[in-house]
Amino acid sequence: MEGAINLSTITPVILVRSLDVIRGGVTKASIKRANVLAKEHKRVIIVTIVFQQNHKSIIKELYDKKLLAKNIKVINFFEDMKPNKGKLRRLKYKGEYLIKERGFVEFPVEKMIEESSFRYYKEGLYVKYKRFNKDGTLKFIDYMDADRYRLRREEFDKQGILVRIRHMDKLTNRPRLDRYFDNKGFCFLTVHINSQTGKEGRAAIFKKEPIELDNLYEYQGKWLNALLNKIDYPVVTCELRGLHKMLKDVKHDNIKKIEVIHTNHIQKPFDDITNIKKSYRQLFEHANELDNIVFLTNEQKTDVESVYGKHDNFVVIPHAGGDDKRASEKKKINYDPKLAVTLARYHEDKRLDKAIKAFKLVVEKIPEAKYYIYGYGKLKGKLDLLIKDLELENNVYLKEYTTNSKEVYQKAACSILTSRQEGFAMVITESMSLGTPVISYNTKYGPEDIIENGIDGYIVPHGNTEKLAEEIVKVMKDSDLRNELSKNALRVNERFSEAKYKENWLNLIKY
Repeated sequence: MEGAINLSTITPVILVRSLDVIRGGVTKASIKRANVLAKEHKRVIIVTIVFQQNHKSIIKELYDKKLLAKNIKVINFFEDMKPNKGKLRRLKYKGEYLIKERGFVEFPVEKMIEESSFRYYKEGLYVKYKRFNKDGTLKFIDYMDADRYRLRREEFDKQGILVRIRHMDKLTNRPRLDRYFDNKGFCFLTVHINSQTGKEGRAAIFKKEPIELDNLYEYQGKWLNALLNKIDYPVVTCELRGLHKMLKDVKHDNIKKIEVIHTNHIQKPFDDITNIKKSYRQLFEHANELDNIVFLTNEQKTDVESVYGKHDNFVVIPHAGGDDKRASEKKKINYDPKLAVTLARYHEDKRLDKAIKAFKLVVEKIPEAKYYIYGYGKLKGKLDLLIKDLELENNVYLKEYTTNSKEVYQKAACSILTSRQEGFAMVITESMSLGTPVISYNTKYGPEDIIENGIDGYIVPHGNTEKLAEEIVKVMKDSDLRNELSKNALRVNERFSEAKYKENWLNLIKY
C-alpha cells in the first residue's frame, strides 16, 4: 500500500495532554514536529484532552508568537464539548472582577510570583479570596463558610468567563466535584473526584440526551474515535503513555497508530533495564498492535529489545538539533568564558541540586564563575535556600523561563545537564548546535547518543559532583580546549539536522 495514498490526503494528528507557551520537553517536541509536518501537509491536527483554564488565550498566543503554523488546528476535548461556543456571558456585575468590591473589606496577601491575591471580609467574617493574573484579569475566587472552610472555587478565563467551579471537601480541602461551563454559563459536564487521591470518577454530560458515565476517560476515548473517523487517512502519534489505551481502542479502517517514547521507561532508580514502568510494560507487550513505536535514542531501543526482543516496527528518530544558519550566527556573539548555563524545569528529576553543589566546587577554583539556571517550577524555593546555604548568592542565579534559548547558550562557556532521567534531552542538541559544549551526567537517555566524550563535550558518572566540577573548571580555564569542543559540537547540526528529522518522519507516516 506504500505510496498508494497521496501525501496531501494524509492528516498527521498529534495526541498530547496539553499545550502551553511555557512548556516542557514533550510539548516542545510535539509543537516542533507539528510545524515541520505542516510544511508538507495541508493540515496538521493537535488533539489535547486536559482542561486548561485559559486554553483559548494559550492557543492564540502560540499563533501570535508564530510558535504554531497557521495550518495547524488545535482541538481540545473540553472546548469541543461546549454546547454554546458563541456569544460570551460575563459575571452578573463588574465588581467581581475588581480588587475593591462594594460591601467588602479586602486585605492583600503576600505577593506570589507576579500574581496578586486578596482576602475579603464582610460583617467581620472572612468570606472569600480572589487571585488576579499578572495582567490584572481575575483568575479565581474561593468562597468560605463561617468556619473558614473553603466551599468552592470559581475559575475564569482571560475574557472573564466562568469556565469551571470546583466544589471542595472540607476535610481534605481538595476538589470533590468539578462542574464545567460553556460561554453562556450552561453546565455541560460534571465530574466526581476522589478528594483523597485526586482520581476522577463518575461523570455526567448534559447534552440533548444526557449521559452518565463510570469515568470520563472512557468517554474521551469515544470522542477521539468519532473525531478521527471524520478524517480519511489519519496518522496519529501518541506522545504520552496515559493516552495509549485511548488510541489503541480507536477503530478506523485507514488509521496509522504510532507511539512516541519521550521519557525513560525504567522505574527508579533508573539503572535496571528490566525494572519497567507498568504503563510501558503494557505498551511493549502489545507492540504488534501498533504500526510503529518511535524511540529517540538507539540506547533506549536496545535496552527495550534486550527485554522484549527485536520488533520490525521499532524505529529510532532523534529530535532535530539545529541548522547551519544557527551555527553561523554563533560567530556573532562573544561568550563569557566563566559562565555556565542550564535550561530546565525546577523539578526533582532534573537534579539541579547536584549541579549547584558541583558549582560550589567550581567556585573554589574560579571565584568569579557564574551559573545561570533558566526555568520554572515548584522547587524554586528549595533551590534558593540551597544557594544561600552554600553561600553562592554571587555565583548561582535562578532566572525566569526563557524562550530565547539561542542567546542563552551562545553567551555561555558550557551548559550543564544533571537529570536523573531523560528521553532524549533536547537541551543537549540545542546547546551543541550553537557551539556550546555540554557537560552531562551519563543519564539514560540522550547523552551517550549525542555527546562524543572529550570531543564535543563531556559525560561523567551519574551523581559524581567532583568529576562534574572538574570538567566545568577545565572548560572555563582552557580557552583553546573550549574552542575545540565548540567547533566539534557544531557537527551536531549535521548529525541531527532538521532535514534528516523531516525526511524520517515523512517516510514513516506514508501509507
